[in-house]
Amino acid sequence: MIRRLWPATMAGRVAMVLVAGLLLLLIIGAVFYLHDRGERTIGLFAKKMAVQVAAMADLMDRTPPGHRKGVLTALGGPLMHVTLSPRPPRLEDGGWKGADDVPWPVRPYLNILEGRTFYVRLLRPWDDEEDDDDDNDDDDDFGGHRRHRMIVAVGLEDGQWLRVNLHPGRRPWRGGPGAVGWLILTVVLVLAAAVWAAHRMTRPLRQLAQAADQFGVDVRAPPMAEDGPRELRRAARAFNRMQARLRRFVDDRTLMLAAISHDLRTVLTRLRLRAEFIDDGEQQGKAIADIDEMQAMLDETLSFARDDANNEKPIRADLSALLQSLCGAVVDMGGEAAFNGPEHVTIQGRPVALRRAFGNLIDNAIRYGGRAAVRLSLAQEEAVVEILDSGPGIAEEMRERVFRPFFRLESSRSRETGGTGLGLASARTVIHRHGGDISLHDGPEGGLLVRVSLPLDHA
Repeated sequence: MIRRLWPATMAGRVAMVLVAGLLLLLIIGAVFYLHDRGERTIGLFAKKMAVQVAAMADLMDRTPPGHRKGVLTALGGPLMHVTLSPRPPRLEDGGWKGADDVPWPVRPYLNILEGRTFYVRLLRPWDDEEDDDDDNDDDDDFGGHRRHRMIVAVGLEDGQWLRVNLHPGRRPWRGGPGAVGWLILTVVLVLAAAVWAAHRMTRPLRQLAQAADQFGVDVRAPPMAEDGPRELRRAARAFNRMQARLRRFVDDRTLMLAAISHDLRTVLTRLRLRAEFIDDGEQQGKAIADIDEMQAMLDETLSFARDDANNEKPIRADLSALLQSLCGAVVDMGGEAAFNGPEHVTIQGRPVALRRAFGNLIDNAIRYGGRAAVRLSLAQEEAVVEILDSGPGIAEEMRERVFRPFFRLESSRSRETGGTGLGLASARTVIHRHGGDISLHDGPEGGLLVRVSLPLDHA
């Protein structure tokens, strides 16, 4: 349950921690506030009550019995109910406390009543409990005063008991719709501010992840902005330095291969000229064929090495039209190729590189399987291309090895039958640079099934 509620993003987690901390702080503050206010309210109420009760007791002692009823009426009010009783409170009813047992919030303020016998009944603070005293002779008038929270019984000089029921007149804050509304509004505002702050704080991390993804498919991707907190700026600088070093490595490798290719072409040209002077026609033909094969292998190797440094800019391309044109070219050359799929599927890519990659895959299907059945479909924000042939297929343990450069399943090492071993390696490089993937599978009725997935363009 906790894992389901825990956000998946860093921004969400930071916001949740901030809001949880705020709520905890509000709850602790409210508990201390209400506890302290309740005690202070009871103390102030008790102090005022003690002074009033002492004055009324003195007044009753000086008032003749015949005039006391009128005085009691004058002393009463909406927050105070005053009566006389001939008997003391019934202590067995519970709740009545003597001078030594009065609760501590009230005790310091009852010193003014010293010298008199008194009892205090302090109902639970601010609840709705009413006085349940059953003295029928003197408590009949209490029925309408259910909100009294403190009862004091003081003994007079003539044996009578002055009974004073008091109510503070105002309850401490208990909450309510207004308070709950303010609390909800506070939480919402703090949550919005926390989400905004967390989203802004984690933006450099999202930019770093985006830059890493982009660099994974394009070695010449622009460097990321070096902003945000100090730690993230250092991470961005380190990433940019790594990207620059890898770019220099690729450029140096490409320049080295270009230089080697130039030198080897010169040597191969000299060898071809010398082969022309071979008298044996059969040997001359074999020598020229070997030189041509070396020249072709050199060109393909250099083309494969330059794939990482290709400056072709990605554009919106119609993958369906590209595949249809490749299948049409095969049919025009007398081969067997068929396309099945939507009329238009748009992706963001490099058309020349994609044409070379899918051309290699279709050529392999024709060369080793006799035909190429190309199917294009859409699945989960991706374009899926499946190329099926009718050949013998590839053993499962060899399917990853065939993507290695210069690896060939055909053991004769003849370029006519086995190629150079760079077709699948070059195709996977191009597909990965476009953020896609390529895999090999068994066909439903035999043969090899090549599955390529590429992200769709939603611009």
